[in-house]
Amino acid sequence: MKKMRIFKFWNESGDEKEKESMSLKKATMSVQGDFKDKIIGVEYISKKGKKIVDSIKIPVGRKIRQSIEIEKKRMLLKAEREQRQAEAKQRYGS
Repeated sequence: MKKMRIFKFWNESGDEKEKESMSLKKATMSVQGDFKDKIIGVEYISKKGKKIVDSIKIPVGRKIRQSIEIEKKRMLLKAEREQRQAEAKQRYGS
């Protein structure tokens, strides 16, 4: 049977969060919404009993990556549209 492990996450500003999960990926996906940073620190005990302290990049997961890309594209299109509208106002004096 798989062993539940305790993962401790923190960011540079000192916010800490503990999560009990079976894997690092599942724990990371569950707490990544609580942190606004790009990189967070994690500490846990491995299957072999070693203490691991590492930093990981967030967000993790396909849906989250896709939503970030879609949001970036939407913001770019909005900026282009606003620029075209501003140019039209200057050109036609409305």
